[in-house]
Amino acid sequence: MAVSIPLLYAVAACDDVSTERTEGVQPLRRASPDAEGDWLQVGDAISPSEWLARRETGGDSAALGEAARRMQAVLATADQRFYEGRRMIANRAVQLEEMLKENGVHEDARTIIEQLSSIAPDGEHAGFGETGQHYVTARLQGASRDDALALLKRKGLPGPSAGDER
Repeated sequence: MAVSIPLLYAVAACDDVSTERTEGVQPLRRASPDAEGDWLQVGDAISPSEWLARRETGGDSAALGEAARRMQAVLATADQRFYEGRRMIANRAVQLEEMLKENGVHEDARTIIEQLSSIAPDGEHAGFGETGQHYVTARLQGASRDDALALLKRKGLPGPSAGDER
C-alpha cells in the first residue's frame, strides 16, 4: 500500500482539460493506450468510456460498442458528482481497481465509479481521487463494500485536493 499511495498522488497531479466533458477526440498523442495498465493522457485519441470499455471487455469487438455506451453513462453520472473530469475519473478508477487487486479485493473500475457515484449527490463536486482513497483504505481495513460506502456517506465526501482541478 505504501507504494500505491504515492502513485495515487502522481496521477492526481496529471493535467486535465475540461474538453473531457464532451468526450471529443483530441489531437493525437498516442494512437491508443494499452488496454491494460496504461493511463489516458491529455490528447489520447480514445475517449475515457471507450478505453474503460476496452479494458472491461478485453477488446472483444462484439461487446465493445454496448460496453462503451454503458460506460459513457456511468462517466456522465460521475462527471456530475465529482470535481475531476472523465479522463481523470477513468484513470483513478483503474488505479483504485489495481490497488484493491494488489490486496486481494476484486472490484472493477466500472463498479468503483458506480458505487462512489451512488453516494455522491448530483452537483456534489467532491474529489473522486480523495473519495476513492478513503474507500480503498476502508476496504483494506476489512470493511465490506457496503460498509465502506456507508462510512463515506456518513462522514461526508472529501472535497478535491489541490491537484484535482479539471
